[in-house]
Amino acid sequence: MLRVRSFSVCRGATTASRDIPEKLLGGSAPFTQALYDCGKRNADQYHRPAISPERRPPEVGSQVSSDLDRPQSRARALPARVQVLLVLILVFAVGAGFWVAKSRTNSDARDPDANGQSKKVTGVFYPTPAQWATLTVEPVQQRVFQSEHVTEGKIAVDEDRSTPIFSPYAGRVIKLFVKPGDTVTVGQPLFTVQAADMVQAQNDFISAATALNKARSAQNLAQIIDKRQRLLYEGKAVPLKEVQNARAALDAAENDVRSAEVALEATRNRLRILGKTDQEITDFQEKGTIDPATLITAPIGGTIVQRKVGPGQYVGSGSADPVFIIGDLSTVWVVAFIRETEAPIVHVGQQIYFTVLAYPDRSFPATISYVAAALDPTTRRLLVRATVNNDAGLLKPEMFASVKILTGESDKAVAVPRDAIIYEGETARVWVVRDKDNDKAIELRRIKVGLTNGSLVEVLKGLAPGDRVVTKGSLFIDRVAAGT
Repeated sequence: MLRVRSFSVCRGATTASRDIPEKLLGGSAPFTQALYDCGKRNADQYHRPAISPERRPPEVGSQVSSDLDRPQSRARALPARVQVLLVLILVFAVGAGFWVAKSRTNSDARDPDANGQSKKVTGVFYPTPAQWATLTVEPVQQRVFQSEHVTEGKIAVDEDRSTPIFSPYAGRVIKLFVKPGDTVTVGQPLFTVQAADMVQAQNDFISAATALNKARSAQNLAQIIDKRQRLLYEGKAVPLKEVQNARAALDAAENDVRSAEVALEATRNRLRILGKTDQEITDFQEKGTIDPATLITAPIGGTIVQRKVGPGQYVGSGSADPVFIIGDLSTVWVVAFIRETEAPIVHVGQQIYFTVLAYPDRSFPATISYVAAALDPTTRRLLVRATVNNDAGLLKPEMFASVKILTGESDKAVAVPRDAIIYEGETARVWVVRDKDNDKAIELRRIKVGLTNGSLVEVLKGLAPGDRVVTKGSLFIDRVAAGT
């Protein structure tokens, strides 16, 4: 905002000193006074002959005021070199003021505490004490990183230690005695069902038992007749033919008994197949009453993993779905499916780690115990299974799992927390604390990242042991430094 006017040297100097911003002049009063004196001397030099010796020159202030009212024709009488000199003086004043203002700005940047505001230069940031208090600074760490392949999986029941319970016959469920999660022992009742097959088997058993009793009665009668006929024959009271007829009748009765016994055993075996124990069959044989409600018991001890039936529901003897699944959950399986390209790097005995949604911050170790011989034709994935100890009971069947299969191992490398890294596209940077020669600041440094191990990220280039990085508040500092 310079207004260079050529009424007189003093007027130009005075006007220039008044119109130049004080910030550019750096608030320098001596510089303004010097400019004024220069203008005054030039004015005295060119106008002194026009003043009589007897007349005192007026005060400088009044002369400047009067000059503002004089016609511009007098200003045109000034020589050209005087005007050039005045312009040079004003240019010098502007340059000096700009240099002073820039020097003060750089001084403030070096001393952020002077005005309580943070300062920044390219790639370097000087936080205020209040900003330092909000930052978390940690030294870089050294960790061993392994190449890993991540895939999806789930928790499954250890089928080597579990048993599916199927209904041995078709019928309607009357009552349930257990629910999922319950622990059962061998022989503990699971549910009762009203089945036509059981009723028919019991009826057949009663019929076979009745037939056996009749056959035995006929056998006893035949034995008595045979004995009597032999005694009569010895006394010559009956002919030999009667003795032979009695013996034939006895043989037939014995054959009937044996046939009845076989039929009874067949019905007994059928009851065993339907779930009846020998004691239950004996009790039923003694009572002779048919019970339509049949009790199903647990063949093994364990935990009820699944129950797929409800009261009043009809179950079939040939169903593909089990009514119950009883398993020992002290060990479970983690089943994963890997891509075809990863098949060569997976083998039995390999260490894996997995996490579940219920415990996202906990990593469970496991060992691969089975690798499928062929890919699934539908998903084109290879099934991999590992056995996991589950004594604490934290893992439940059908939980979703994120599985990491470790392959190979690297040397110790520099690692920083994931929260310390600022990503901009493919570029990764961190704020590194710089505390040298009383110059405490943080500088933005570009790094090259590698593998990830939990919350730590491998740094391949850009950091060295001993460096300290901002781990909490790095994104805030990045925005402040960028001026956003």
